Amino acid sequence: MPSEAQDSPQLLAILRSVNEAIIATDAAGQITLMNPAAERLFDVPQARALGYPLSLLNNDLGLWLERVAHDSAQPLVFDLMEFRADKDYSAALAPVPGENGQTSGWVITLRDVTHHRRAEKWKMQAIQEVTHDLRNPLNSMQSAINLLNDLLETPTREQLECIKMIRDGLSRTSKLIEQALSLNHVSEPAEPTFDYVSLSQILEKAIDEFRLAAQVKNLILEFETVPAPGRVLGDAEWLGRAVSNLLNNAVKYTPAGGRVRVRYREVDGQAICEMTDNGPGISPAAQSRLFERFYRAPGESTRRASGSGLGLAITKAIIERHAGRVWVSSEEGRGSTFGFTLPVKAE
Repeated sequence: MPSEAQDSPQLLAILRSVNEAIIATDAAGQITLMNPAAERLFDVPQARALGYPLSLLNNDLGLWLERVAHDSAQPLVFDLMEFRADKDYSAALAPVPGENGQTSGWVITLRDVTHHRRAEKWKMQAIQEVTHDLRNPLNSMQSAINLLNDLLETPTREQLECIKMIRDGLSRTSKLIEQALSLNHVSEPAEPTFDYVSLSQILEKAIDEFRLAAQVKNLILEFETVPAPGRVLGDAEWLGRAVSNLLNNAVKYTPAGGRVRVRYREVDGQAICEMTDNGPGISPAAQSRLFERFYRAPGESTRRASGSGLGLAITKAIIERHAGRVWVSSEEGRGSTFGFTLPVKAE
């Protein structure tokens, strides 16, 4: 691609006109091309940078490229906080395919996301302040309902039902607050501490936790994995929460006597997890909004099932924080498949 770009006036014109900084390297990570935006960002002319490693421009970029090239050779998007003069950038690394399926080089794109990040930060701070402020009155109401229950020596059936209804409402509200705080935590821009973990084992653990719930509904809960699963770079607790959210939905919306199948496989350096159920399915219009915060798909099954509409948003935030992708495939009356991919470590 670099040589083609230099030989193509049209492509060179495009590279000069875009606001994003674009850098190309060869397979060894040596710089072969920089567009004017990249020259301005790093204050280094292309002629001076050619042939030098990417770490010459920025050590973090060089380390990320080494990690991706060594582990999976898959595209990766990550954040560079306060990268230049208190500005935040989003960096995308993508391999350039060569002969025989080998990677012949890399293209790095840097985009200024400072305004977007600040807006997200302000929004998360507002949500966090509101949810924290709601905790105290909720605790007071919970204490009051407990006291009321104790004062009623021989409560009637109607009184007990009323107390239960209030407690259930308080419990749902409390859960909603905790989920909102959890989503804020996952979305925080601070760099998390990741390690290489077995996604297959995380799936197996989550499935074991849902076996009782599946038995209550007489569901068949299946798990299919590969003989020697690899590892992914991530946070085991976060990934466990993402998996549990998907599995909880599958068990919740699959009718009694149904089947939930969890499948783990590895293809082209990607760990692929899919959860398939034979529930009511989801309309195309609803599918496009499923991963939005607080969104719940319309339908009788959704109205009957409790939920906050935050579980899938949390899952999406976690998977994308791990350089992965999440999706849904569904047909009304035929069930749904929720899946995600993560880069798997090359052994």
